[in-house]
Amino acid sequence: MRKWMAALLVGVLAVAGVGYWGYSQYTGKQRMEVALANNYNRAFYNTLDHVQNLEVLLAKSLVATDRKQDDKLFTEIWQQTTAALDNITQLPVSDVVIGRTAKFLAQMGDFTRNLADNTAEGKTLTDKQYASLQKLYQQAGDLNSELQKVETKVTEGTINFREMAGRTRAELGQEGKQLASANFQTIDEKMHSYPTLIYDGPFSDHLQSRDPKALGDETVDENESKKRALKFIDGGQEKNYIAQVTGQVEGNIPAHRVELTPRKNGEAAGQPAIMDISRKGGKVIWSIVPRDVGEEKYDAGQAKEKAKRFLEQRGYKDMVASYYQKNDGVVTYNFVTEKDDVIVYMDMVKVSVALDNGQVVGTDARGYLMGHRKRDIPEPKLSEQEARELVGQGIEVKKKGRLALIPMETYEEKLTWEFEGNMQGNTFLVYINALTGDEERILQLFNTDNGQLTM
Repeated sequence: MRKWMAALLVGVLAVAGVGYWGYSQYTGKQRMEVALANNYNRAFYNTLDHVQNLEVLLAKSLVATDRKQDDKLFTEIWQQTTAALDNITQLPVSDVVIGRTAKFLAQMGDFTRNLADNTAEGKTLTDKQYASLQKLYQQAGDLNSELQKVETKVTEGTINFREMAGRTRAELGQEGKQLASANFQTIDEKMHSYPTLIYDGPFSDHLQSRDPKALGDETVDENESKKRALKFIDGGQEKNYIAQVTGQVEGNIPAHRVELTPRKNGEAAGQPAIMDISRKGGKVIWSIVPRDVGEEKYDAGQAKEKAKRFLEQRGYKDMVASYYQKNDGVVTYNFVTEKDDVIVYMDMVKVSVALDNGQVVGTDARGYLMGHRKRDIPEPKLSEQEARELVGQGIEVKKKGRLALIPMETYEEKLTWEFEGNMQGNTFLVYINALTGDEERILQLFNTDNGQLTM
């Protein structure tokens, strides 16, 4: 009798234990789904806000007559497009569906940044540029209108990010296509109806047609891509992440798309990080670790050192930090190659570091992979002092000049002396051709609370 009672008690305790474990797993999963849905909602409403701001700013740019006002407006438009692009790419919608919309935002941002460069140099808008602004205003209005239709469906519950987040990956893939067909697909089709902007900027189609230079000849399969993704991610070991290839990416650099889901107690738990690994060469093209950033415990200097060590450990040698920008607790540094005391601005890798724990949460190596190669950099014909004397009289040079290889509007690269100077409280970067003495470029440098910007 006692043995039977003891066995029954053990059975009851076991069932209770399994029940408690199951309940804990269920509630943990529910919390994770709520957090994920909140991230999606935040990204969507941020996108909506930024696009609304874009429509207003573009309208202002069409009526502004003062060059300084144009300068300010074009800079704000560029910043808003960058923020909109960052948020829209976080939505649970495939790249195929929002690809044209993302490209439209990127082109708009770089077009207006190019206009800001022109106005900073004293140039006025041409009739063609003004016509392009009018078209952008109309297109931004259309995009805003379509996003508001999506917002109505989110409010009504027709689109439920939490419901989407709670489903399996297979279900999400099917439902995501359905929702996109009715909503986001409409937006992207509208974007497809507009002509591509043609201008001398890094997102221009004719500049994206170049071939990548730094991939190598090795062909990498899906299994090898997963291994490389695990080695690349900050804190990435097989015990910490579950890696899976979720698709193939075409374009200038064909790639395997790899998702790395955090592992807890041996099982998937949390929002996955995403990487594109080039099929040729097995290089990480870009990566993102989407998560909320907590209270800041690192400063920008510590983040820079962390980013530099991260790059060195992953084979990026001789890199120096250029400019940086800080947003929402994350600081992003631009690193460029330094070869024989010459800064090579084309070989750029962007690294984003979370300031709560110093984790690298994003990288973008597209510039480096497209441009890095063995170069025969010529010896300068002008000394630093000779080049300094060619800087405009109104600019007071404060720092010693340095050699820099800079990109031009075509594929051409030019060796220059870079000088930083001040004029009437403003900071400028002046680039004097180290072979001919020509003034190749002038950029204005802005030091803000959130980093440094050049125009």
